[in-house]
Amino acid sequence: MAPPQFPMYSPQQFPDDGGQIVEPVFGASRADDPGFVASTRSGTLLGRLRTTMLVLMVAPVLIAAITPLIVQDGKGRLGDAPWWFYLPLAAGALLAALAGPRAPRPMEAGLEPAQAVETALLQFRQALLLRFALAEGVILLGLPLAMVGHSELVFVAGFVLGYPLLIWLALPTTGTVDRIRGRLESAGAESHLWAGLLARVPQGKASQA
Repeated sequence: MAPPQFPMYSPQQFPDDGGQIVEPVFGASRADDPGFVASTRSGTLLGRLRTTMLVLMVAPVLIAAITPLIVQDGKGRLGDAPWWFYLPLAAGALLAALAGPRAPRPMEAGLEPAQAVETALLQFRQALLLRFALAEGVILLGLPLAMVGHSELVFVAGFVLGYPLLIWLALPTTGTVDRIRGRLESAGAESHLWAGLLARVPQGKASQA
């Protein structure tokens, strides 16, 4: 039987509009965000990104559900895994917590508004993917360690450490978008990030999502 397939952080699964949106909503800010749930029905790029990230975040939960079928616990109370099996998970979580908020890099100042929007959207998506990879890496690392250590608790530890990081770093909430905008504009650039995210996606591309 073929192993189950789960959606991971593949760029091919990430919304790619080739920089083509109907029209940036220049002057938009976080105050114009209709809310997480409402935006998923708005037809905007932000809504598509939020929907995609929610789908991708189901994968760790599915893996957690089948972990008891994959991992055979040892005889010890905590399985056979020694304490140092948890160190790579702690190190991975620390790396994600420190490196994730540093993405993306600041934008170059002086770009024309249209070019700034395109650049900001590209860096925004790249930052979400990097943050997602860092956080989910903590969770995925727990699975082979749990199998080798014969302890489901190792995977549980990776999940407990990684999933909150996944939500904090990669789920494009209003706060996360604004923090990334702050990173993009930290060198004096005006990113117009909200203008691009709140723009409507062409219908043809929206139907391909």
